[in-house]
Amino acid sequence: MAEMEFFLASLNIFLYNRKSEKRYSMSKKDKKIEIQLTDAKVTVGKDSYEGYVLTIGKKVIGEIAELDSQFAIIKNGNVDSFYKKLEKAVEILIENYNLTK
Repeated sequence: MAEMEFFLASLNIFLYNRKSEKRYSMSKKDKKIEIQLTDAKVTVGKDSYEGYVLTIGKKVIGEIAELDSQFAIIKNGNVDSFYKKLEKAVEILIENYNLTK
C-alpha cells in the first residue's frame, strides 16, 4: 500500500499506513509516544465486527468498529459514539485518554 500522511487536528500526530497496521507518533516535551492502530475483530454485544484496536505502548486505550459505513467507538462492549472518518474516532480516543490520564 502507498504510504499516506494525515495531519489530525491540532495534535502533532501523523498516520502511516503500512499493510494492516497504522502508526501514530506524538511528541510531548521531547518524549516520543508511539500509538498503534491495528486491525482486529471487535465485539459489540454478542456480535463480532471488523475494526481496530488503539494502543499506547502495551496499553489498549480503545476499540473502533466499522458499522454501517461509519466508525463506532466501543466501550465495555457497547457503542459509545459514531464518526464518519476513522481519523476523527482515533482523535477522540486519544483526547479522552489524555483527559483521563
